Amino acid sequence: MIQTGHFTDLTFHHDTPQGWYLSDALGVEILLPNKYCPNNAQVGDTIHVFIYRDSEDRLVATTRKPFIQLHQFAYLQVIASASIGSFMDWGLEKDLFVPFKEQHKRLIEGESAVVFLYRDESTDRLLASAKISKWLQKNEVALAVNTEVSLLCFEVTAIGYKMVIDQKYQGMVFNNESFRQIKVGDSLMGYVRLIRENGHIDVSLTPIGRKKIPGQSEVIMKAIETADGFLPMSDKSSPAVIHSTFGMSKKAFKEAIGRLYKARKIVIEENGLRKI
Repeated sequence: MIQTGHFTDLTFHHDTPQGWYLSDALGVEILLPNKYCPNNAQVGDTIHVFIYRDSEDRLVATTRKPFIQLHQFAYLQVIASASIGSFMDWGLEKDLFVPFKEQHKRLIEGESAVVFLYRDESTDRLLASAKISKWLQKNEVALAVNTEVSLLCFEVTAIGYKMVIDQKYQGMVFNNESFRQIKVGDSLMGYVRLIRENGHIDVSLTPIGRKKIPGQSEVIMKAIETADGFLPMSDKSSPAVIHSTFGMSKKAFKEAIGRLYKARKIVIEENGLRKI
């Protein structure tokens, strides 16, 4: 069965002035407009296409790749706003509609926001929602601590950054786990730190546990030795400087130099680290 919101493989069935009609295994036909038809298409050939409804609510196929597919989250730009909702650019000719009831606040032209693509079952129309949390899975989190996950920031709060995890779960990167400024729409990688009873997940931007410390300690020790035994950085250095120098969070940096100190390899002075 042909469904909107997905890519699917269809077969060229017959040619018309408007384009080729494609068909699935059940014989259901759908139009691929001329602009997307390859010049050498022949009956029986297959093509990979995305299915949606055009401005006249007709099922159509396209070879263009949308910025978002059904049941996915993506950061899109608002290109128009009206009393009933807003319209976003999702890479296709027909703009993606966000009903006003699916907005926490009015989405204004020129702004961008993270949205979720869903199908209105009563109309078969593809719509977007900016109410991210309600679409995220809260039960049966199939992740383990220290699992590497993909992150998409959808909200910045006073305590940290709300994230879509692996296009499925809700997480938070707290300020003390972040080594750089994060903006809504940023995509990055992280690691599961804690899975809470409500299904929300605490995320770190560096691997969890003591296994990571020796390697990071070695990197810092090598930097001290390269700097003739004294490195003008300490636990008072800014997170941004630490990350740009070593690619680790300030928390990880402090743990690593603490290990070096306990191993009596360095002394921690007011203005830097000195090799013993």
